[in-house]
Amino acid sequence: MTEAGASIVVTVKNEGKNLRELLESIEKNDFTNFETVVVDDLSTDDTEDIVKSYRFTVYKRIACSRGEGRNIGVDLSRYGYILFTDGDAKVSEHWISGMVSALAAGNDAVIGNTLYTGKRRYMQERVKIFLEGIEVTAPSVNLAYRKDRFRQLGGFDPKFVTAEDIDLNIRAVKAGFRFATCDSCVVYAKVRENLASFLRQAYWNGYGRYQLEMKHPGITRNTRVRLGHNFFDFLHMVSGAAGYLSARISEGKQGR
Repeated sequence: MTEAGASIVVTVKNEGKNLRELLESIEKNDFTNFETVVVDDLSTDDTEDIVKSYRFTVYKRIACSRGEGRNIGVDLSRYGYILFTDGDAKVSEHWISGMVSALAAGNDAVIGNTLYTGKRRYMQERVKIFLEGIEVTAPSVNLAYRKDRFRQLGGFDPKFVTAEDIDLNIRAVKAGFRFATCDSCVVYAKVRENLASFLRQAYWNGYGRYQLEMKHPGITRNTRVRLGHNFFDFLHMVSGAAGYLSARISEGKQGR
């Protein structure tokens, strides 16, 4: 029988420099019946030592994608409410209690309020996709699901390189899940720190967009490419287009 409480699931790879801030912010929460399950994709830094220094953590080291890692984390969890966040994030002190309260009110999934920090030039407005009034592009840095309902969906699709959270939300909406938003459930997420990581993220976002369109035809029909206002917007658009084209070529070869 699943216990009442919250399991926070995090997938990481070489997030040692950020993990303490996340875990300390979790520890300061006003909710007591919780655990943090950290699934580590073979980090080569001090991630393992940091995670194991906290009493409320469960640690698993295994080669995995982000989606696979989150599925593993859910399998390892002991509680019925699953809260997802990232290794480079920081949660507000009422985050756990707010997300749990929204799930306990009869909702199947909860979208929190994500605020971005870091260098402004690397901040990009998220291209939002709505399905039946629900923003399915709500990121897994601040997302919660009831474990039983998450499992009914089959979890995250491990074939997705990125955008696995969008795919999960789309399937949940199509399955009739009840969604809620929690504006007071704040998570502070960091934008990329340098140009290389900024462009790499844009590339994989483009790759994920193609995967979404193949699995959910027409899902991006009502979105439009945002023509940037500065040089970084332009670079982001070009890198995303390269990722989209790469996915089209790669996925096309696999489908033959």
